[in-house]
This record gives sequence, structure tokens and C-alpha cells, in this order.
Amino acid sequence: MKKMSKLIIPAVLALSATASSTAFADPQSRPNGPYIENEQNVSLASYKSNEELYDILNKLEASSKGKMKLDIAGYSNLSPDGYATETDMGHPLYVAKFGDADPNKKRILITTQIHGNEQIGTEAAIDIIQKLSSGGQEVDEILNKVSIWIMPRINPEGSDNQYEGKWYPTRYTHQTWEPVKIGLPAGTANPWYYNADGSERGQNKNGRVVYGIPGYDQNRDYNPNLDFRIENQIPADVAVFLNNQATNNSNYGGFYVTAESRTVTSVFKEFQPDVFVDVHHRGFNTVSDEDNRSVPVQLAAVVATDSYTDPFSGKTFEVDSDALKLGKQVNALSYLTLQRGNSHYGAIQKYPDVNLPGTALGAFALNDAAIMLIEIKGQSQTLGQKQSGMLKETVKAPLYEVFKGLADGSIHSVDTKIYDDIPEAANRISDPTTREDNDF
Repeated sequence: MKKMSKLIIPAVLALSATASSTAFADPQSRPNGPYIENEQNVSLASYKSNEELYDILNKLEASSKGKMKLDIAGYSNLSPDGYATETDMGHPLYVAKFGDADPNKKRILITTQIHGNEQIGTEAAIDIIQKLSSGGQEVDEILNKVSIWIMPRINPEGSDNQYEGKWYPTRYTHQTWEPVKIGLPAGTANPWYYNADGSERGQNKNGRVVYGIPGYDQNRDYNPNLDFRIENQIPADVAVFLNNQATNNSNYGGFYVTAESRTVTSVFKEFQPDVFVDVHHRGFNTVSDEDNRSVPVQLAAVVATDSYTDPFSGKTFEVDSDALKLGKQVNALSYLTLQRGNSHYGAIQKYPDVNLPGTALGAFALNDAAIMLIEIKGQSQTLGQKQSGMLKETVKAPLYEVFKGLADGSIHSVDTKIYDDIPEAANRISDPTTREDNDF
């Protein structure tokens, strides 16, 4: 693999004459950053390329003395009609397994980097895998009671994306919509979450750059009907659905057109976790008008607020009340873990309740899993590797406490009201990086 330069190129200034690069100096000057600037070189040197990640995972398995089993669950960039050749298989999608799918143990599945430009979750996952594989009395006690599976990068194409010869991670996968190859009529509209021109936000959301490889927002490609396959449906029915904007939208499940979403779902079905955690990134907030601390993470136990009826099979899916309770307890314990006086660690908000059945969290919540969404502030184009050490801790510390709580059963004693009382998401900072709340 060609070694990439670990540097995002300087952004081309695209502001108008009346909107200079100092337009956002005020919020950047307050203690709620840091941000990157429009013309700043952004280093990603502390983050792992695909090859570096794979090398670390294999070394950790080899040194784990049998605690960790590293499997390849699938490969990226597989179209529904199959690979043209074995060389088209893309990158492996690894799952680090600590324990098996024993129904007598608690099971937790963790995924990171469903969007390639959301990198800190993967770095935190590496640290967690290293801690679990190293063993010790506390780890052994956890693993006697809890099976933990971690998929530390589920969008390798987007992660290693390049623009003009430089590393430029993108939200999207690499894959072309070709309806005829999956039996659909020519000209059938693509799923709404398709990125046809292969573009990504510029640095500081300063316009867009076009790297030219189409793909999908993988986190809209899931479906509560975990067995849904677009190629197995009646082509005319699918075409009618896709060609109608009233149905081809975020109110419905995705179409499982990506290899990545199919692979993650196959792992979910095999493992049947009690808890599913998905680590993301978002924009920037302060806690409130009175509390100017920068919010490092937002948490959520609710990503499916309504039941879902699959328009193709007619099957209805609902969130299980016990799973919802456990999800709130998991999130509440995570919140409590980060309360460290008046530090930035504790400046946590609750992500808004959303109804997104096409997300991994939404689809899996509708299949009896308790869920936790962890939304870290900033992305590759908006934060680079700034504060990465602190932000990794906001992922690692809560997850380790959740492991312990599942192992000794104390998780079930956590008051769900703690979750309900987490401050709601608010106070978006007026910098150019923010997006809509449902864009996780």
C-alpha cells in the first residue's frame, strides 16, 4: 500500500470579501475550543492508517495469550452483485473478540468509525483492546462474565480516503450505484444517502472538496429488517420506492447496498449483544449560557422513537422496554463516570431523541439491543487531532465502567432518571463546522 502523507492539505480560502477568516474569532477565543483555522495545516499524525491499524490488531492478538481472537468479518467495497475479482475485495473489516456468543454471559458490541472522518473512537478502541488483551485480575473478572466484541473501523475506505495525494478522511464509503447490476431498471434513483460526486466538507466546512469517488453514508444503509436484501426484492417495487422522494428518505430503513453495513449486521446477528455502542463525532456546543465549558461528548439511549413497519415485508419492529431501560442505565453510568468536579470531562449533554431506522443504532435498537451513542466533538476537517488524548478518555473511561457494571450486575441498579436528567443538547457554537443534529 502506498504510504500516505498524514496531513490534511491547507484549505483554499473560499470566504467572500465580506466574510474574512476572522469571522469566527470570537467563539474561537473563548475557552470552548480548540478549533482549526481555515488556512491551517491539520496534522493527523497520531491517527492510524488502515495498514497501521491492522498491524497493531494482529500484534495484540499474538500477545494476548488466547484472550483475544481476531477475525475478519468481511471486506469493504463489495457491491450486492459481488466482486469482479478477488483484488476488488477492498479492506478487511476486523472484529476483536473477547469471549464468544455465550447466551449465559452479558454481551456488548462496540463499533467505531462508521464515518471515515470520525477517528478518535478508533484510537480509543485500540487502547481498550490493548487493556483487555493484557489481562489482569480485574479484566479476567470482567471477561468471566461479559463477552466483548469490538469492530474498531467499519469504514476503511472513507478512513484512508485521499484528495490530491494527501490523506483526507471522508464520511462516506467508496462504492458506485449501479442499479442494473442488481436487477433494477436502468435509471432507478439512488438511495437518498448516496454521495454521487465523491465530495466532502472542506476544512472548517469552508466549501466542499471533490475527491471524485462516489459512495454512501453507511450510517443510513441499515434496516430494522436485518435480513433485507435489495437484490431479493421485486425490482419494480424497489424502483417505485426509490423513485419517490416521499419514501426514499430518512424515515425509512436503508437498503443494505454496502458491504460494510451487511458485515456489521452479520456480526450483530451472530453475537446478539445485550448492548450495542456506536462511537461518532459531531459539532461543537457549550453546556449552557451560564456554563461555558466545551461539551466533549453527547450521549443517547434513544435513536428509534417510533415502531417501524418494513414496507416490503410488512413486518413491524419495536423497541423492547427492558432494552430501553438497560440503554438508559448504560448511558447514565457513562455520564456519572465522567463527572470529575467542574472539569470539561463532565460537561456532558444528551443527544436529541431522533427517529432514524436506517442507522445502525436505530436498526439494532429495534431488534432488542440496548444502545449507547457516543458523539465526540469535532471531526478530521474541524478538529484534526487536537485534544485527542482527552477525548479518547471520554470514550474509554465510560466503556470500562460499563464492562464492570455488566460483569457484577450493578448496571441494573443505576437509576434511569439520571439519564433523563442529563442536560439536553443546546448552545451550538457559531463556528463553521456545525451540522444538523440528526447528521450523526
